[in-house]
Amino acid sequence: MTLRRTCLAATLFALLLSSALSAPARADTRQLPGSPLKVYVGERGQLQAFRDNSASGIFYAPSDLSGDAGFFLAFPSGFTGDPTKRVFGFSGSAGPSGLDDYAPISQSLTTGSGSASDPFHQVTSYGVSIDGGATDIIVVTQTTTYVNGTQQFHLRWDVDNTSGNPVKYKALSAADFYFDGSDRGTGIYTDGPPRFIGGTNSDTGNSGGFGEVTGGDVLPWTAYQALAFGGGDNEVWGKVQNAAANEAASFDNSVIGESVDNAGGSEWDQYASSGLPVGQTAHYELTARSAVPSALQLTPPNAGSPKGVPINFTATATNTDGIPYSGKTLRYTTTGANPGTGSVTLSANGSATITDPGTNAGADTVVAYVDFNNDGTREPAEPQASALGTFVDNVAPSCTVKVTGDRPGGGGGAGKPLVITVNCNETATVTASTILRTIPTRAHGASASASKTKKKKAVTIRLKTVTAAVSPGAPFPLKVTLSKKIRKKYAGKTLKATTKVTARDAAGNAKTVTATRKVKLGRPKAKK
Repeated sequence: MTLRRTCLAATLFALLLSSALSAPARADTRQLPGSPLKVYVGERGQLQAFRDNSASGIFYAPSDLSGDAGFFLAFPSGFTGDPTKRVFGFSGSAGPSGLDDYAPISQSLTTGSGSASDPFHQVTSYGVSIDGGATDIIVVTQTTTYVNGTQQFHLRWDVDNTSGNPVKYKALSAADFYFDGSDRGTGIYTDGPPRFIGGTNSDTGNSGGFGEVTGGDVLPWTAYQALAFGGGDNEVWGKVQNAAANEAASFDNSVIGESVDNAGGSEWDQYASSGLPVGQTAHYELTARSAVPSALQLTPPNAGSPKGVPINFTATATNTDGIPYSGKTLRYTTTGANPGTGSVTLSANGSATITDPGTNAGADTVVAYVDFNNDGTREPAEPQASALGTFVDNVAPSCTVKVTGDRPGGGGGAGKPLVITVNCNETATVTASTILRTIPTRAHGASASASKTKKKKAVTIRLKTVTAAVSPGAPFPLKVTLSKKIRKKYAGKTLKATTKVTARDAAGNAKTVTATRKVKLGRPKAKK
């Protein structure tokens, strides 16, 4: 915003803040007294609308009941008997300027109840005159309607050729946007149908603009543009002011992407080269929209999944007119079992996917918001939503067991102590229990045939159970010890060691593995 416009806006707000919400229409304006929008129409078709509980209009100047928005006619060939190139419309607070003013004809009172079947209805007529208003060679009848509870109002312009000769002209709608207390914003366009051209406040996501209406005798747009405010060649009022320079389209179907003092417009050029025949009427319509961000949607709002199986949350961000916030940044934070932060860019339909990997079991909360001004900090007006994800661990740990050494308890001769090493893929509490069994042998001097009945019975020796916590991927050795009594009794004997290891994770899932090994108990060293 220029310094001039900033100062002007501040002054107007200071003067009119307390009265704008309930101010009656001026003598040269008509009010459509609806909700959530109150719409105003000036005697030359100037447009303005105020949202409930806001002192700021949606068009510049924000406190003026006649905004810098409306309908314009450009005549690239002039008129019969006067080939002067002209553009007709009105002079605004900050543009356009230098146009020929429409000649006001009449303004009706507002009728209707505001219901869908009986909308508020107001008619304003104005003319194109080249002789000081004595003769209107073109008459424009502008009809404005509004239905309570909606975010838009409807406009129709009937352009009647009363000149007695065919008239070549271009019709344009244009506006200097001012949404939610600021005229800074980016351009937006959706291809529809219906097509929509407008702007979005860079800080709050509040938006507005013009939606195309077609069908029946209503003419479609031939061009549109979202661009910056100003009188330059590629600025909105420069485009309007120079529209009569030739028959080519004034708007170029482009949409400005960076944040500017934003504006926009649409155009109809069907009669620029052929001319509107004598006595005929051309019909143009559009909707003027004012929208605020809808609640950000995260789907599903609550989801569960096994540990390690990701959950995808789909975020959808649009305004109350259904216009997506494509290209905007969606930032999110995850708290809980799988903490983290990230950002994604909203697609053309205003959606993006947030993935919670679920690496760890437990509950997560995902909080996301649309960062309209891309500053990394959520503003109160930036829509936010949250979703819950719960990851259930129902998979038991995977562990390997390795037994080394051949002398439980060690000592008493050559050999290494018996060591059980456990390696698990996740944190677990490991319990290891080992039993030793003697290996049955034939009785001394027994014949082979008799040995089948004379084998000594196997003896089972249960060792002390060992419990320890193991870390994922980190081998943990468990030493097996024998009592002095056992070592003495079975010294020099070959035994079969069987170790059963049970690993239990935090979720209670358990896995048991077993390892066996032959071992020989050492003999005590002889005393010297």
